[in-house]
Amino acid sequence: MKGVIFTIFEDFITENWGVETFEAILEDCPHAAREPFVAPKSYPDQWIVDLVVATCSRLSLEAPDALRAFGQFAFKGLVSRYPIFLAGVDHPRDLLLSVHDIIHVEVKKLMEGATPPNLYYEGADGDPAYLTIHYESERGLCALMEGLLAGASEHFSLPIECDHTSCTHRGDDRCTFELQFGVPVSA
Repeated sequence: MKGVIFTIFEDFITENWGVETFEAILEDCPHAAREPFVAPKSYPDQWIVDLVVATCSRLSLEAPDALRAFGQFAFKGLVSRYPIFLAGVDHPRDLLLSVHDIIHVEVKKLMEGATPPNLYYEGADGDPAYLTIHYESERGLCALMEGLLAGASEHFSLPIECDHTSCTHRGDDRCTFELQFGVPVSA
């Protein structure tokens, strides 16, 4: 997994619970990373699992809840680091439809060895209030995806109703998110 996720995770912990808590979480992890995480560098997938497990243990959180909260926070971190991906985008549906064929392609070009999840869409040409996203990833971080969707909803000030209708954690072949986009929230 690319280091940008680790650097945003560090920001998530330090902004919400402090630097000391992040350092303690690192100490609780079985991996040997003691130097700062570097955004373009690759780290073993197990390390993010270790960080989440250590975080959940230290902060008495459930993993899906922690991943959702991190995903919502991570959306802001990704937007601030890569604003180009939102240039000219004024609706979360348009952004989501660009993830697999544009954003993930660019991520693979910019960050050697990146392996983002595969996303497949249903309803892309249909009613603009609806979209189905099929998520496939060996990492099984679908709760993180839910959080990213919540972050997109917050960023665009537009409610997104998300129904996670199938899930690999429940024995399904892939995760499916049925999305319904609401009316923009006025400022």
